[in-house]
Amino acid sequence: MGQTVIIIYPAELVRRGLVSALEDFQGARIVSVATFPEVRLQDYASVAKLLLIVPANCECTGDLLELRTRIGEHLLIGIVSSENEKYNQDTFDKVLPLDTPARQLRKAVERFFEQEDAALNDELTAREKEVLRLIALGNTNKAIAESLFISTHTVISHRKNITEKLGIKSIPGLTVYAIIQKIVAPTDISADHLS
Repeated sequence: MGQTVIIIYPAELVRRGLVSALEDFQGARIVSVATFPEVRLQDYASVAKLLLIVPANCECTGDLLELRTRIGEHLLIGIVSSENEKYNQDTFDKVLPLDTPARQLRKAVERFFEQEDAALNDELTAREKEVLRLIALGNTNKAIAESLFISTHTVISHRKNITEKLGIKSIPGLTVYAIIQKIVAPTDISADHLS
């Protein structure tokens, strides 16, 4: 399995609308379910790229994050039904209103799968920022994997995405970027790490 979109939404009408907006999207399998427990984790172990579309206020955030850690490249889109809806912004790579036009949703999906979107390529996801912070603190791939409860392969994938998005390949360069972007405090960095 290469590319997969999983739509998890309790309202059938919303699910059908999301599926309809993406149904003629080439190259990706689209799965639609009402609740997270219907998603069988083992079915997605070999997915190269996974896009999850869920209500931003869903109670399965921890389970979704666990699923994401098993996949190399992933994007989590939260759907909000109102401006006042409460959700954990750090959980999602992108949050879209329920009334987002179908073409805009398709564009977000296309950009993720084709990796041609400046917004997706230039901005680090919340998980990539976590990985960058740990890189800046001098952690090895193995230590990062253990800290974030993900595989070393996933860490390597995140590092690759970070260097491609930022155009910075050296650890000192990534560390300076992390300091400038306030991802890590300068006082947390040892001088030895920058040499």
